[in-house]
Amino acid sequence: MHVSKRMALHGLNISMAVFTALSAYGLLLYYEGGADAAVATSFLTTLSYLAGIVACIAGIGFFGVQLDRRKSEERREEEVRKAADAARKGRRKPVRPS
Repeated sequence: MHVSKRMALHGLNISMAVFTALSAYGLLLYYEGGADAAVATSFLTTLSYLAGIVACIAGIGFFGVQLDRRKSEERREEEVRKAADAARKGRRKPVRPS
C-alpha cells in the first residue's frame, strides 16, 4: 500500500498523540483511584482501551515505515537528479574567451 509522505507524517503524529493520551489517561486513572478504579472498570471498557493502544502501536509502526520509505525514495531521486546534473555539466564545452 502506497501512502504519501504527508499522509504518513499525519498518521504517525495522530497515532503517537492518541497513544500518549490513552497512556496518560490510564496513569491518571490509576493514580487517582488506584486498584479500586481498575477493579471498578468493566471488562468491555478495559478491552476497548487495550484495543485502542494496540491500534495506536500498529499505526505508529505502519506509518513510520511508510514515512521512512518516502524519505528514502526522495533521497534516491535527489541522487539521480544530482548525477544527471553533473553528467550534463560535464558534457558542456568550456567557453573560449574571444
